[in-house]
Amino acid sequence: MTHEEIKEALSAYFDGQLGPEKAVEISAHISTCAECRAALDELKALSAGVKTNLAASAPAGLRERVLARALETKKPRIRASTVLAAALAAVIIIVMMAGIVVKRYMPAVFAQVQGMINGAASSLGSGGNK
Repeated sequence: MTHEEIKEALSAYFDGQLGPEKAVEISAHISTCAECRAALDELKALSAGVKTNLAASAPAGLRERVLARALETKKPRIRASTVLAAALAAVIIIVMMAGIVVKRYMPAVFAQVQGMINGAASSLGSGGNK
C-alpha cells in the first residue's frame, strides 16, 4: 500500500475493519511513519472525546414521561390522501356502473357513442384526411 492509501485506511484500521494482511502492513508503516502515527493518535483522542461526551445521562423522569406518552391512547386520524383516494375510487365505480347501465338499457345511445369513437379513431388512423 502507498503512504496515501494507508492514510485513507487509518480509520478502518482503528475500527478493526481491515483484514489481517492490511492490518499488519499498516501497523508496520505506523511504527516508522511519524505522520501516520500522529493521525492515528488523533483518531484515538477523537474517539475517546466522543465516548466521554456521549456518556451524559438523561434528565430525571424522562423515561417515565416517554413511556407515559407512548401508552396514551390516541384517536386514529383519517388523512386527506385516504379520503381523496376513496372519493376517486367511488367516482371510477360510478362511471363504470353508468357505462354498464347505458350499454344494457340504452343500446341505441351506446351504439351511437361507439360509432362516434370508431369514426374518430378511423379519422386519426388516416391522418384526419377523408
